[in-house]
Amino acid sequence: MMCYARVNHSMNTENKPQIVSDTGCFIRREGIAPNEYGVNYAPLNISFFENGDWVSYEDTDLSPEEFYSKMRASEKLPKTSGAITGKLINLYDSAINKDQSTISIHITSKHSAVYNSATLAKSIIQEKYPQIFNKKKPHLYIEVIDSKQISIAGGFLAEQAVSLANEGYPIKDICKIILETIPKTEIFTTLNSFENVVKGGRLPAAIGAIGDKLQIKPFIAIVDGEMKIIKRSLTRTNKNAHKELVKRVENTQGDIIKLAVVHTNDLSGALELQKSLSQLYSGVIDIFEAGPALGVHAGEGGLGIAFQKA
Repeated sequence: MMCYARVNHSMNTENKPQIVSDTGCFIRREGIAPNEYGVNYAPLNISFFENGDWVSYEDTDLSPEEFYSKMRASEKLPKTSGAITGKLINLYDSAINKDQSTISIHITSKHSAVYNSATLAKSIIQEKYPQIFNKKKPHLYIEVIDSKQISIAGGFLAEQAVSLANEGYPIKDICKIILETIPKTEIFTTLNSFENVVKGGRLPAAIGAIGDKLQIKPFIAIVDGEMKIIKRSLTRTNKNAHKELVKRVENTQGDIIKLAVVHTNDLSGALELQKSLSQLYSGVIDIFEAGPALGVHAGEGGLGIAFQKA
């Protein structure tokens, strides 16, 4: 096992790196602002087709109720955009002005432009401050990490980085630990239908047509950053979909140290799943609303689990 150094716990807060993510990795806790957990989330843009034109919103401006209501009323599937370079530049610049480094952890690059936005923002900031970044050993850093995950699975990594920073780990060690944790972090989801995930371009239309014809509910995992249908786990009923998610926990090799349920406007289903999982896992099992970035592509009634292994 690799050893990591911790600096003194009495270090000044401004010397700790800021942790940045995007709302594609959003952890939405009811009644609690995201930044209370120390993650600075850059909101993604979401556009609805309204009165014959596309109207853009920041996804954090919409409550789950507003989002699903607007999506139902929209003539076309809403669009999400990860072109948020300007928002990330502002976050990185703010940290530089506080003499802070930044660790920026983002939704999988296989399905979003956010990671590219972050690397571009980093380059722009480095050009803006050559007196800092052109040194052989700069005292500040901007580290951009592709989580290879979506939703709360990416959010887990961002919150882990906050915890490590609070414990006094140096930025390079935090990044190494997060990179080692990515393969130990998994997310699985079952969807009500193929409709949104096909319309959003995440799966081929031919697969969706076959699935809908056979009335099959897709069971999806993120594999090396890419959305994949687990063919042997295709299921026809909500009950079977629920069982498939429980089996994923039951059959997982290694110790699970963090487990959560995620849903897209299906709180009752999430509560049932939480109850079943509590028979297998003695720790806290939080329930999270997935947020618009996942809700657009999953559609309503999606249910999933995310976990980290030791």
